[in-house]
Amino acid sequence: MSRSRMANIPRIYNSKMELQCVLDNAINIGYKQKFNDLWTATFTLPADDPKNKYCNPFHYVEIYDEGERVELFRILPIELKRSKKGFRTYKCEHVIATLIDNVMFRYHQIGNIGVFTRSVVNFVLGFQRPQANWVLGRCDFNHQFLYKWENENLCAALFSIPRPFMDEWHFTYDTTVFPWVFNLVRADDMLGCEVRYGKNMQEITKLIDPTNLVTRIYPLGYGEGDNQLTIESVNNGIPFLEADTIDTYGLKEVIWTDRRFEDAQSLKDTAWTMLEKLKTPYISYNVESIDLFKKTRQEFDRFREGKRVRVIDKLDGINVETRIVEIEKVDVTKADINITIANKDRNVAGSIAAMQERARIHETYAQGSETLIMIPYADNCEPNFPGIFDFFIPQHMVNINQAFLRLRVTRFRANSRAVGGGGGTTATTTAGGGTTATSSNGGATTQSTTNGGGTTQSTTQQAQQTPTTSTNAQQTPTTSVQAQQAQTTQDGGATTSGASSASTTASAPALASTWRIGGNSVPDSMTSAGDPAHRHMITATPWMPEHSHNMQHTHTITAHSHSFTIPAHSHTVTIPSHSHTVTIPAHAHSVTIPAHSHSVTIPAHSHTVTIEAHSHNVTIPNHTHAIEFGIFEGTAAQQLSIRVDGNLIPINMQQLDHIDIRPFLSRDGGGRIRRNTWHRLEIVPDRMTRINAQIFLNIFTNSRGGGTD
Repeated sequence: MSRSRMANIPRIYNSKMELQCVLDNAINIGYKQKFNDLWTATFTLPADDPKNKYCNPFHYVEIYDEGERVELFRILPIELKRSKKGFRTYKCEHVIATLIDNVMFRYHQIGNIGVFTRSVVNFVLGFQRPQANWVLGRCDFNHQFLYKWENENLCAALFSIPRPFMDEWHFTYDTTVFPWVFNLVRADDMLGCEVRYGKNMQEITKLIDPTNLVTRIYPLGYGEGDNQLTIESVNNGIPFLEADTIDTYGLKEVIWTDRRFEDAQSLKDTAWTMLEKLKTPYISYNVESIDLFKKTRQEFDRFREGKRVRVIDKLDGINVETRIVEIEKVDVTKADINITIANKDRNVAGSIAAMQERARIHETYAQGSETLIMIPYADNCEPNFPGIFDFFIPQHMVNINQAFLRLRVTRFRANSRAVGGGGGTTATTTAGGGTTATSSNGGATTQSTTNGGGTTQSTTQQAQQTPTTSTNAQQTPTTSVQAQQAQTTQDGGATTSGASSASTTASAPALASTWRIGGNSVPDSMTSAGDPAHRHMITATPWMPEHSHNMQHTHTITAHSHSFTIPAHSHTVTIPSHSHTVTIPAHAHSVTIPAHSHSVTIPAHSHTVTIEAHSHNVTIPNHTHAIEFGIFEGTAAQQLSIRVDGNLIPINMQQLDHIDIRPFLSRDGGGRIRRNTWHRLEIVPDRMTRINAQIFLNIFTNSRGGGTD
């Protein structure tokens, strides 16, 4: 067996990925790789090869090309062909097709704001049973589209996820590990290879196919008739989208219907993506080339699906750069390779033909029907207690075509009234007297506060002249002294020399008289004076002219005593007009507070409260109320105020039989009436009244919700 053939031997694995055999007799090994589509492979064995027993349906086969692993496939159809020698031909598909084996039974929805592409892919892969063969690896997109599937297989659901993307995407796989890894990446825009006439090009065929050219598209989603979803609500009231190539190719209209879409924005986004790929003709080049990679082993000479390639044929004026959408090798042992390059992916681009092929799936999608719902209300109300009417709109109401209110105002209605009562029963409650409540506080509790000593505070006063005060002259009161005998003083005697003296005896003089001794004036108050050891009796005499003695002499005064009598007399003092001036010199005041503490002592004591005996008497007279049953009417409202979800509705009191409330119902962020929530109708009358009302909802609802009871 040649080395080239040995490098291309397929390997067979069972459903548990356990190697069963190598197909050393395999021939015609080929494969076809499609951009973002299902890959296929083929190989042939002699009918009498014993290894045919391992090539069972759904067993796995590894295909190699020049020693490089192409991918992992699983065996599906088996074709037996007999001539002179029998052969078995096996057709295989990429193992991504294992996702076809599981389905999303019934209705499923995921996505929208806050739910990104990775979460959506993992949601779909989560339906694999009984084990997960595939896990998500790399994901380059973070879109937030809303997705809905019903009775769909996982492979179709997975391939539909990137359909609304404006960017080109690329599915890649890693089946060398288990679980197998699925990647959703951005398509590479770098030039990766080249086809040139005279180098590796053998033959080229150009195809221009305008069959599916579209310049205007009308997208339709869930529903039917007037209730079918359109894009008008998110496209300024216009039900179609137009391409910028309409002037080049003219108006080419198509109606595209995909009832899986229940959200207008998602329907519009997907329609835009389709229109971008359908607005120009499908142009493809089928190139029969030589696989130079077998010899050069240069990456630029390798052809891979999804790569961008430049095609140059100067003779025919062809010089284009586009993407490889398909690679086919009929026999991996040969260098011949066919590649298809095109300006767009024909199979997964969402063409109209492809959409029509899915009609068999659409037949399993639940539709719906139009329904009229009537919700009644009847009750009394008044200005302080308005009529409150709550009604619920479920989630499966796809469209609310009409919502109107019908009202009738009648008189307030009561079913009974009270007409009388009696009395006579007394109930008394008594509280016992003499109860004393005492609260005590323990004595001898002392609380002390201490202030640190030694702190001195000083204030300084600048010197200043005090104001002068004047006093007018005034006569002081006269005081009288009764006559009294003066005490006698004795003197032990003494000798006096060199002085003149005069000794006289006279009657008591007036206090105002002046007295002199030795020429010196003596105040009248000095009736006796001198050294205590030499007591002299000086007798005051009327003033005499000053005189002197010129001769030297001595006086000897022996011990003696003086006696005098002060007769009754009075003194008169006159204070003349004068003023006082006080000068305060600059000085400072210093205050020193020594260390000290304050102590407060609260002696033991108690509080006593005495509640005297007393009673409470309450008398409820015995009585009964009679009830008269019947129908009794009151007033009827003249004016009404009506609000729906807090929105005031302008009304005409003469036309209450058809009030359109749909514009006033609360709405979600997308502008649609809120589903799966309670709505409130509030009726406020100007007086007590009775309201009879009915709400009519003309809706289109789907057939989902679960249960058939």
